[in-house]
Parts: sequence; C-alpha cells; structure tokens
Amino acid sequence: MLRNYLKTILRQIRKEKEFTIINVIGLAVGMAASLVIAQFVYFHSTFDRYHADADKIYRIVAQVTKNGESLGQANQVSGILSKTAAEQDPTVESYARFWGLNYMNSSLVVEKDGKKTMSDINGIYCTDKSTFNVFDLPFVAGGNAGFEAPKKAILTESIARQFFTNLDAAIGESFTLAGNNGSEDFEIIGVIKDLPEKTHLSFNLLLSMESMDRFSNSRIAWSSTNFYSYVKGGNQFQPADFIQKLQELHLQKGAEKLTEYGYIFDHQMQPLTDIHLKSENLSDFSRPIDYKIISALAIIGITILVIAWINYLNLGLVRTIERLKEVGIRKSLGSSTRQITTLFLMEALVINITSFLIALTIAQLLAPYISQITGQEFNVLRNPQVTLSLVGIVMIGTLLIGLYPSAVSNRFNITSILLKNNQQTKIGGLTFRKILVGLQFTITFLLVAGTLVVDRQIRFMKSADLGFNIDNVMVIQAPPGDISSNDRQDMVSFNAFKTELMKQSGIQLVVNAGEIPGEKITWNAQLRVQGKSEDLAVQTSLVSMGLGFTDFLGLKVIAGRNLQEGDDPWTKGDVVINEQMAKELGFSNPQDAIGAKLNGFYVPLEVRGVLENHHHNSLHYGYDPIVYVLSSWTEYYFIKFDTDKTASADKRFAQIQDLIGTIKNEWNHFYDFNMDYFFLDQYFNRQYNDDERFGKIFSTFSGLAIFIACLGLFGLTSFTIKQRTKEIGIRKVLGATASDLAILLSKNYIWIILISYLLAMPVVWYFLGQWLNNYTFRIELGWWLLFVPLILVSLIASITILTKMIRATRMNPVKSLRYE
Repeated sequence: MLRNYLKTILRQIRKEKEFTIINVIGLAVGMAASLVIAQFVYFHSTFDRYHADADKIYRIVAQVTKNGESLGQANQVSGILSKTAAEQDPTVESYARFWGLNYMNSSLVVEKDGKKTMSDINGIYCTDKSTFNVFDLPFVAGGNAGFEAPKKAILTESIARQFFTNLDAAIGESFTLAGNNGSEDFEIIGVIKDLPEKTHLSFNLLLSMESMDRFSNSRIAWSSTNFYSYVKGGNQFQPADFIQKLQELHLQKGAEKLTEYGYIFDHQMQPLTDIHLKSENLSDFSRPIDYKIISALAIIGITILVIAWINYLNLGLVRTIERLKEVGIRKSLGSSTRQITTLFLMEALVINITSFLIALTIAQLLAPYISQITGQEFNVLRNPQVTLSLVGIVMIGTLLIGLYPSAVSNRFNITSILLKNNQQTKIGGLTFRKILVGLQFTITFLLVAGTLVVDRQIRFMKSADLGFNIDNVMVIQAPPGDISSNDRQDMVSFNAFKTELMKQSGIQLVVNAGEIPGEKITWNAQLRVQGKSEDLAVQTSLVSMGLGFTDFLGLKVIAGRNLQEGDDPWTKGDVVINEQMAKELGFSNPQDAIGAKLNGFYVPLEVRGVLENHHHNSLHYGYDPIVYVLSSWTEYYFIKFDTDKTASADKRFAQIQDLIGTIKNEWNHFYDFNMDYFFLDQYFNRQYNDDERFGKIFSTFSGLAIFIACLGLFGLTSFTIKQRTKEIGIRKVLGATASDLAILLSKNYIWIILISYLLAMPVVWYFLGQWLNNYTFRIELGWWLLFVPLILVSLIASITILTKMIRATRMNPVKSLRYE
C-alpha cells in the first residue's frame, strides 16, 4: 500500500510540475529563513544559561526616581548593601560583586629576565572570592585560594598568554598595573578560561575586592551605587522576601544620603537569564540587545513559515478541486476515508521533507552571508536543538495542511463527485482561499511598512547632525599617567608629541581628553546651584579635557565664553556647561547661567560659558547634562586630519595612511607603549551596529516573505487562468481586449489587496509608533507611510499577476475552444 501511495504521489508531482515547484520553493525558502531566524533568536535568548545554577542567580538592580521623575533602571547598587543583605539571609547560598576600574586608563606590565612587556588592558574589576561560587568560571591554572587577601589577581587565558607561554608558570608571578592613579603590583594566583560568547559578563582581569581600597572607599559606602551585585539563592530562597529585606536595610543605612539629593531607589531582582535582553541602561558589562528586536524577529520567522504554509494550503485546495474525480473513483473502488487521508498526508510529508532538506542546504550554502548580516557565526548544526525543534514544527504543519484538503474532499459522497463537473463553489474553499490570500497581503503590508520605517529611522540616526564633526578624526588610547605625580611626565611627553605632530601639513589639531563621544561618561557628580537645596542637584556628567577640546569638537558658544589659558577649575572653579545642564539647573535662558556658582564638586565651580548641545551618545538617548573641566586626567589623544578635499578618495586615503605612519614613528620616539588607535566616526557609529543588523535582517527576511507570498499569488493566478481558459477564449472571440481580460481576471485580487491594506494600516501605525517611542530622537510617521506600502505592494502584486495573465490573453482562442 505504501509503495502504491508513493507511486501515486510521484505521478501527481510529475503531472503538476508548476504547482509542485512553487510549493517546494516557497516552503524551502520559508523554512530556511525560519531556521536562520530561530538560530539567531535562540542565540540571544540563551545568554548566561551555561552556568550550572543559572536559574538560581539574580542581579540586584534598582528603579530610580528623582523628585518623582523616573530615571529608569540602575544596574549598579551599593556594594556594602548587597553584601550585608546576602550575609544576613540564610537562604542565600553565595554572592558576587564587581567594581570596575575601567576609568583608570590602565596598562599591565610584566617583567621577566630584566625585560618589560606591556599591554593596554580594559575590563578590570575588583570582585569577591565568593564570585567563583556563583558563576561557572573554570580555572586552567591556579585557583582562587588566597583571593581574599589584597593585591591578588586572576587573569583570563587570552590575557595571560600575552605574557606567559606556560600558564602554570604564571602562577605566583607578579605584574604592575599602571594607571592614572599610579602603579600597583599584584600577584597572579589563577588563570580562568576566556568567557564564552553567550554571557553578559565582560572582563579580562579580576582583582581581589580587598585591593579596591587602593583606588576608592566605595566598598564601605552605603550610598555609593557603583557595584554590579549578584546573589545565588539556595533551595529555600525567595527573591521577593530577600529584596524586601534588602530594601528595608537600604532605608535604614543608605537611603537618607540619596534622599537628600531627591533620589529614591526601589531595588528589584533581575534573573540572570534576563539580563542580556531586558537591561535598560548603557551602564553594563556589555551592551545588551533589546528584547523587542528579538521578539520582532521571532514573529517574522513564524510569519514567513505561516505564509509558506498558506501557499501550500491554498494551492492544495485548488488542486483538490481538480482531484475530486480521482477521490470519487478511489472511493467507488473501495478506498476508505482513512486511506484517502493517508494519501494526502503522505503527499504533504514528501513535499515538506523535500523542502526541509533543500532549506538546510540553502542555509548552509549561505552561511557566510548569514553570518555577516546577523553578526554571529552561523551553522545549521551549531544548535541542533533548534533544528530539531523546527523539524517538530514542520511535522505539525504537515499534519495540519495535509488534513484540511483531505477533510474537504472526504465531505463529498461518490455520486455528487462523479455526476457534477464543477465542485469549485461547493468546496467552501473559495471564500476561505480569499481569506488566506487576504491574510498574506495583510502580513505583506505590515512587513513592507516595517521595513520602510526601520530603514528610515536608522538612516535618520546615522545622518543626523550630532552637533560636532566626527570625520577625519583619529583617536589614540593615551598611555597611563599618574595624576598624583608632581612632574607629570606623561603630560610633558604629550606636549612634545603634540608639537611634533602639529608640524605635519596634513594634521590640523591635536588635543587630549578623558572622555570620548560614543561612550558613556564615567565621571559623575551631583551639582546644584549655590543656595539651592540638595534635592535640586543635577546628576552631571563631567568631561575632563585639555585646552581646545571643545573647539576641536566644534561646539558653539551660545552664552558667555569658552575656557581659555589661565582658567583653572581646581582653584578658581572655571567651567563651561552645555545647554542641557543649564536647563536642568533651572536656567531657561542660557545667558542667565553665566556666573552661576555650583556646589557638589571638590571645590565650588563657576560657570564661564554655555555650549550648544551635542550628541555624546547615540540618538537612542537624550542630551546629557555636561560640565567641561580643564584637567590633565587623559585617556585619549585626538588628531584631526586636514587632507586635500579636492583630491580623489583614493588619494586622501593614501595621505591619511602616510600620516598614520608618521604618527607611529613619533609615538615610538616618545612612548614605550603600543599605539592603539581607531577612527572616531567608526567608533561612534558602532552604537548603531545592533540597529543596522536588525534593519538588514528585517529587510532581508521581509523580502523573502514577500517573495513567498508572490509565489503563492502566481500559483493561484495560474490556477484561475487554467479554470477559465475556455471563458477567456469565448470572450476573445466576442471581442474582449487584453486589458478587458486582465481586469476581469485580477479584480478579485484588487479588492483583496485594498481590504488587506485597510486592515493592516491601523496596526502598522500603532505598533511602529510604539517602536519609535524607544528612541528619544526619531522620525515622524507621515503620509508616506500610508501610500508608499500600497504603491509598492500593488506594484509587486500587479507584476506577479500580469506575468501570467499576459500569456493567457495572448493565447489563440482556437486552442481553448477546439473541442467545443
């Protein structure tokens, strides 16, 4: 029986080649796209799950409000608060805290056999010995014994291999951590494996928590909220009970000082596995991804598969009409309903399995391109559980789309099937097919509109006026310099380095600063106008800089003056602020801020000027209130090139390469450190990598979904023409023109497209408006969103329909009427 079924299926496939090809291509493309999206979604949805007790680990965060206004989620809290709460709760198994030194501009120096080897390093954190009881951080050499003592260090494998070929030999060795706060020696007690790709944690060097006192007194400050804090619960642990006790402890110990400044911290527990997708703040170990992006892509993946199945179901229904006589004959020869259902299911299974195997092949062949647009390595076997899950979904889909046509055909008895020539209207499939086609077009409108809006928003952010120029700017990571030193040899070297560079004709400016556009400002203070209460203090970002940095950025002075030679914030309080800072201090007119005295800094400050706002971070966020301070605290050297603007792009590139070579030579003359450099425009625009990746994925797979929908439309048009071949012939004989026939055959689809458009647009307007609300600076939805999708979809549908209709209208009517 099985063999007979297979013969029948193969014969049917050969007979209906066009419909089979459309079905297989549509399903294969749909399955391949869904597989890729499923891999991407799975990758980002399973971050940090490799820890053995991932479901028991929580991060302590806080929802922060100031004077009743929500400031969002703070990912860092008081270290002494989290430690004390964990130690007082017997249901807590262990805790972990991380305090970052990343603002120290550090280099790691190892001396062996009288020779020093140096490497710039970031991702430095002080942490607890108990951290290794919370997270799975396997050692490849040494261990954490003795990590409770000061001046102990644990390196990641990749950092350790920069200095030691034998990792076991590294244990017990010492290195010097040189930074802006001076130098300190540490003993290496362990080397851990590099962190896996799927973790929100990001560090290269861990120092014992007892070493922190060398850098800060935050370890014992109840109101100092700069620790990433985690707890690992035991079997009896209740997150709600723990956070209630922690909040009570906070109100007893640390809330008073924060309340003075108008802050209220409502502490909450964030599951470890939620951190990558559901963190709201720039301040984190690594940049999270918006879970809304993942949700949108998951919906697109499901949508593509649904569209492919709708095609199969639609074409299956119209083929069922033609196969009713076959079903009637089989029933008259004794076939049961079960046998006919089995035949339809097997046919669906053969088509789906063939399509799935082709989908796997397509996905694997396109793996390099897929890796490029998704930003992660793609391999169909990388996550076999995803592939197997998709196999299960395909089987379920096969069952559903195979059962419906068989159920339709089994409704009719033998007599009605064999005696009536046209069952088309009685199958009940005509209205149902229209609904399915309408659903496809509704989805198509949603995807086209979504692609347009996403693309426009990304282009808007990347082309928006930032308030400063990021082009032709080279940035060098400054070597560490001890700001507590009297001679400040690092600044002597920088000034000499700058002097030599300014002699080059292609270099316009050289300046230094402690912050870089495109990175969250790490120096903060609570500043308020002298005489005002502390609850009116402004959470302020401070930019340390050398003279001329604001001119280098091209920031316009809108009130007062810029900083100049002789200004000194440390003795005279000279600073300039931006518009946003003036506004948050309560000055509606920037001119009114000139001369204002500010408290909350090491010394009283006095505003000398107000600068125009600029986007220090991406357009996802609003303007930061910024105070610019002349300081020798330096992390970056900025070099602006002045190449020949009339020259070709290749010639300008060659000029810049020559200048980089000159800069390297001068650098090696003044410094023993490696020259790590990058270009400011690339560094700043990397903030949009996730947006661009989402845009590429969205547009690519939306295009595939539209292609699959067009395949189905093409197939339905082919069937319609086949069913009405004689009618077309008669109408041509009676004088109908090609345009008359095209309108006749397509008018049903025109109505379906219009109804789908009317259904889709309100959904489009609402959800895309909600998505755009995630951006502080965004495009506005306008008339173009109402008409462009309609024009595009109508054009695509018209081309699809007319491709088939042109051939039909040109057919000689004699051929269609020869047997009449």
